[in-house]
Amino acid sequence: MTNESTEETSSLLPAEINSHELAPVHFYHRDPAYRPWVAAAAPKRPTPYEEILAMMARHVKYAVIASRIVFIFSLVIVLDFTLPKTHHEVKIIGYDRSAAGTYQMKLNDGSAINISKKGMKKLKTKELTVSRTRFFYVPYRITDKENNSVGVEVSIYGNFIFGPIVLLLTSLVGVLRRKGVELRFNLGVASGVLALLNIAFMNVHKF
Repeated sequence: MTNESTEETSSLLPAEINSHELAPVHFYHRDPAYRPWVAAAAPKRPTPYEEILAMMARHVKYAVIASRIVFIFSLVIVLDFTLPKTHHEVKIIGYDRSAAGTYQMKLNDGSAINISKKGMKKLKTKELTVSRTRFFYVPYRITDKENNSVGVEVSIYGNFIFGPIVLLLTSLVGVLRRKGVELRFNLGVASGVLALLNIAFMNVHKF
């Protein structure tokens, strides 16, 4: 029966062949709306991870630019730390005690510097010489008139020195890395966050 039907179809001219006879054969399904050929042609929906990767690919160039800018900023911090400091003659006009146990010295030039209790005991006079960095004006060392000297521990170049180090390394990898969209994007974002954190560290000696 099947062979005879096939022979009859092949003997007909193309215009005489019924389109129904050439339709693909599908198994019976209980759902009348079931269309397997339609389902197969539908586009595959991307996963959430694939959507995130696509977003990163669109903006990775901005992340690389951010890494480069932050790298330059980190180099400026290195220069600020290594260049000779400026010296300023000041006088203590008041004290405040912080909850962390440090002392905040209020100076006659309107600035304030936090130092540890141990460092405070080393200073014998109210007239001081404060060594500050050239670019960001961060206090680095304090010396009294009796030549007693103490470093400013509560500062970006004291207890928070890890901030500039991590910033420099992260931004450097972001600049040198040439492959990997996800990694370069994340390095750019991390560099931006670390830059803001280091800006906060530059003012931590005031609080």
